[in-house]
Amino acid sequence: MDTPMSAASTIAGSRTPSAFFTSRAPSINNEDFETVDEPRLRPTSDLENCAGSCPDKKQGADDSIVGWDGPGDPECPRNWTPLKKVLMVLTTSGMILSVSFGSSVFAPAEKVAAAQFGVPLIVMQLTVALWILGFFAGPVFFGPLSEIFGHLVPFWLATAGMAVFQLPIALGENVRTVLICRFFAGVFGSGVMAVVSGMYFELYEPIPRGVALGLSAICINLGATIAPVVGSYLTYDASWRWTAWTTLIITGALSFVGTFTVRETSSRMILRHKASRQRFETRNWALHSESEETRIEFHDIIHRYLTMPIRMFIAEPILIIITLYLTLVYGTLYLSFQAFPIAFQQRGWPVTTSSLPFIAVILGILSAWTACSIFSLTWYKERSLRTKGPAMPEWRLPPMILGGLLLPPSLLWFAWSGNVHWISQVLAMYFTGLNLMLIFISGISYIVDVYQIHANSAMSIHIVVRSLISSPFPLFATIMYDNLGVDWASSVLALLCIIMVPAPILFYRFGRRIRSWSRFSFSTT
Repeated sequence: MDTPMSAASTIAGSRTPSAFFTSRAPSINNEDFETVDEPRLRPTSDLENCAGSCPDKKQGADDSIVGWDGPGDPECPRNWTPLKKVLMVLTTSGMILSVSFGSSVFAPAEKVAAAQFGVPLIVMQLTVALWILGFFAGPVFFGPLSEIFGHLVPFWLATAGMAVFQLPIALGENVRTVLICRFFAGVFGSGVMAVVSGMYFELYEPIPRGVALGLSAICINLGATIAPVVGSYLTYDASWRWTAWTTLIITGALSFVGTFTVRETSSRMILRHKASRQRFETRNWALHSESEETRIEFHDIIHRYLTMPIRMFIAEPILIIITLYLTLVYGTLYLSFQAFPIAFQQRGWPVTTSSLPFIAVILGILSAWTACSIFSLTWYKERSLRTKGPAMPEWRLPPMILGGLLLPPSLLWFAWSGNVHWISQVLAMYFTGLNLMLIFISGISYIVDVYQIHANSAMSIHIVVRSLISSPFPLFATIMYDNLGVDWASSVLALLCIIMVPAPILFYRFGRRIRSWSRFSFSTT
């Protein structure tokens, strides 16, 4: 939940890079928080993110309404200490990494588990596909409900659910148990991804937010890239069951750290708790937060919140096209989990060693985050300082444009370098990972900046569509690469990526006009 970008960019721009995790901002009038969506449930001052403002209560306002105690209110998430913010970002991004890790760690174990259970390989390939399919089922509930009940409860519910379902995977004695529990682990894990973007939107203004969102975005794919390397050694040196035990250990360790570092960031819930506390401290039972004046009925929850992601996706061309592009990027990465080992096994490398080139992809992903962070703290910041109006979401897109232009050549490089020295394909994998993440990080940041207080709903439907389309990829990857070969199969992916190249360019040029048609965008100026 957030305020207009203008105030955020003004404050963010006044800071040096060394202070990008700090946050203090001037007050903003509550009229700035208008939305053309259902008016009777529109955000009010305590429903919104304090958006770097933590505004004083309006002159003449009801004294019984509890709001922020001025711009410096320490309870406002934007005013938390830099260390508190950083620790929260690291922990929650780490949790995203564990969800992503769990999705693909089973991939190297598919053949071993299929032989143990006596089933065809394609049955065990469902373990990855069903986890990703679980991402389709979870966000449509976790994301919207976090806008009603705050971010903390859905976050911990999702984390606990994913951890619990690792136990029957590790102990399961039949294929049905493993497959069903892999699906439900994905359902709960997706809740973490759906909620975290909204958390970061509450914590930071646009410039540091780009760095935080970039970290969470690379963790979505970094965990899935590390997992095949770890999974191959776990499977062949220990047991395929250790893929689940390892996921549980990582999630448990992060949960323990999170009990000390993860806090509620929803302005709605913080002010409600503040009002409740002050009622007992002052014995003034009339004190309340502004959100408590609006009664939310069950049909409101269904109509406004649970169906909002679907309504947004149907009505928003920006959300539709960016989601399709990021789905292609996401699917390409998951196809690479099959393609990259196949390419090196054709060179005569053993199964475990053939997964090591994924380290190049990991380095590419980390390089993309570094590049996007530098971009946010230089070009984006300088542009925000120069403008007299709000910072435009389209200013997030130059890295996406660059990645889109360079991704097809990177895929073609990998495709047709199978007969030369192996280092050539490893370098191609590095640039593939780099360009995939330049697109992915910028796309995620753009969605969040465009939809602001509806960021969780937008991200929810984005994850749903991305996962629904991507979930079959692990099933046909082997068939695709066996029939077409590494060269032509990767060339098909390059062609699809070429088709999507114009999308970010058109949004950079015409995005402001497109946003002016939106019912959900809060950045239509």
